[in-house]
Amino acid sequence: MCAPVALAELADLAPYLVVSLSEWQTYGLFFLLGSFAVASLSDIRHLSAQREFMEFWIVFALVMLVLDAAAAGFALGAPLLAKWALVALLSVLSWERVGGVFALARADVAALAAAASLLSAFLVVLFFLFAKALSYPLGRLLRKGQYYPFLPVVTLATIVLMAVALWLPPFFPRPS
Repeated sequence: MCAPVALAELADLAPYLVVSLSEWQTYGLFFLLGSFAVASLSDIRHLSAQREFMEFWIVFALVMLVLDAAAAGFALGAPLLAKWALVALLSVLSWERVGGVFALARADVAALAAAASLLSAFLVVLFFLFAKALSYPLGRLLRKGQYYPFLPVVTLATIVLMAVALWLPPFFPRPS
């Protein structure tokens, strides 16, 4: 008797636990990877990326928010709210003035938020976990004095997440 209830509850969680990427999410992440790669080179050389990258990533995330809301018929459903609450919370906790997850400059937070804006709630959490795990070895490798360039971490975390989402057997339904 417990099995049907457990399956029903698992089905209710499916919109939150999507581990695959739709075609447009994949293209969006590849598009962002181009900007991350160029900004990473600047970050490695000068410990900063151009301000235009940050502005682009903020606008990109806001456009994704509008597109997500439009796809949901502008109804504030739980999966949409969960995803964007996680993106906002993890981004704020990554900003240097707040901390908690990271202590990053605004451009680095904007890059994380832009990539996370394309993901499901579960993949948002996984993405930030990948970035955190990769920040330790890359931080030691790339450190310049007190600081290290973080955009290579964002770039590599995005690539790792895409590999996991594209090649992990889909345990949950693909997003539409």
